[in-house]
Amino acid sequence: MTDLNHSTTASEQDAVFFARESFLGELKTLNRDYPNTGFGISLRTHSGEHYLLANARMPLPAAKSDGFPTGRRVASLENGDRFSSIEVMADSLAYETISPRAEAEILGNAIELIARIDTLTGIPAGGVPQEPQIAATGTGG
Repeated sequence: MTDLNHSTTASEQDAVFFARESFLGELKTLNRDYPNTGFGISLRTHSGEHYLLANARMPLPAAKSDGFPTGRRVASLENGDRFSSIEVMADSLAYETISPRAEAEILGNAIELIARIDTLTGIPAGGVPQEPQIAATGTGG
């Protein structure tokens, strides 16, 4: 039983590493296109591990279990193959000054980023495929 748990944990850590490496380009594009905005990505595995990835403008929490201290959820996916949730956050203070058109572009980029993370790490963790639910929200409320 310990080997199975170790195998699952190692597999999840591999997925997190692979996700980081595969979407750094997209995060750099967001940084370039919206230089005054903080962006963060929250990854939660099915075993309960929590990983946060962010650019330099996104405030980090004292403990990663607290999540990002500021920001709005731009888009999220629940119950993916590898991750129980993937969230893309944008720093709320800088994000309030962005036009509706730019907001729509960020939303599109965030959805593509989530889809890329989920697709590239999509080996079923528990063997039972679940229907993913992608939620996309604007920042207006």
